[in-house]
Amino acid sequence: MQDDMLEDIRYLTDHYDEKIERIREIGAPLNFFFITDQHNDAVSSDVPAVRSMRYILDRCPEITFLVSGGDIGNDYNPDPAGMRESHRRIMDAMYDLQIPVHCCIGNHDDGIGNMIDHHWDTRNCILPEEMHRLCGRYNPTENNYYYTDVDAGGEGYRFVFLDCTDKPYLTDKNGQYPFGWRLEISDRQAEWFEQEALDTDRWIFVFNHSPLSNAGIWGTEGKPDGIKPYDDLLNGPRVNFHAKQCKKVLALFAGHVHYDNIRYDGDLPQITTLCAMLQEWAPGCPKRVAGTVSETAFDVVSVKGDTLYLTRFGAGTDRCVDLIRMRESHHNLRYHRG
Repeated sequence: MQDDMLEDIRYLTDHYDEKIERIREIGAPLNFFFITDQHNDAVSSDVPAVRSMRYILDRCPEITFLVSGGDIGNDYNPDPAGMRESHRRIMDAMYDLQIPVHCCIGNHDDGIGNMIDHHWDTRNCILPEEMHRLCGRYNPTENNYYYTDVDAGGEGYRFVFLDCTDKPYLTDKNGQYPFGWRLEISDRQAEWFEQEALDTDRWIFVFNHSPLSNAGIWGTEGKPDGIKPYDDLLNGPRVNFHAKQCKKVLALFAGHVHYDNIRYDGDLPQITTLCAMLQEWAPGCPKRVAGTVSETAFDVVSVKGDTLYLTRFGAGTDRCVDLIRMRESHHNLRYHRG
């Protein structure tokens, strides 16, 4: 295995064969990786976990792309060059898989939050243009939000990638960037979502680093409250409303909360995923041990008919999600034909 020349990652891949067999048994026409909140080098490097995806791809070539949910690097590093290097290493590892990599930008990725918290110079932050160059290899637009269309199994799908760091990058009188942990979808992005991204006959999956709505979502710190008070997404209610109104939207994906959630908001499921980094955020999190398969967590997402299967590699468990809107649509179509 080529990766072994760089690093022995059999402690990960030796545990993969049973999961790979499950993916084969599902036999879905649409499969992709979803990994989020690597925080690469913040606790331990997640690059070996990404390299281990090659082992899966060699046995499941039907996995056709990767989605990163954001928070890729180590913004806790006081050295701006070190922070950027941690971002670059994880992106290079994902790009080396030779499949398209689609990225949502996380609230840790520009570095401003920790720079403010630690009284560092925020002029060393990563601005949107630099982030676009780093994460936008497969982004056909000039923005850090976009969509891509995929056809599989006789169905057409649209994958929409939002940018929750779409805040004003303005400086104060001292030349510092004052908006640190602020999560925001701009009015411009919201209008694009409503008027362009949702304007399709395809089935839609929406990805954002943070949940569009925190209601009923458990995660991050502050147990038993579940959500940090600053985690509300500006313009989130607006975007969430239009996602709920558009019956072509099948599911919402997010990271950010470092916890596995599946919450049905009526007929629309919202899915969050355990952080890939080696960290246990709450007593309910699975045990994470360095040097074992549990040190990371990512999913292969398989879409087959009106069911979405998440096969977990690493800590956590496999999950299934009912795509209620597709199921009802197919039922209504059969009813009218009958």
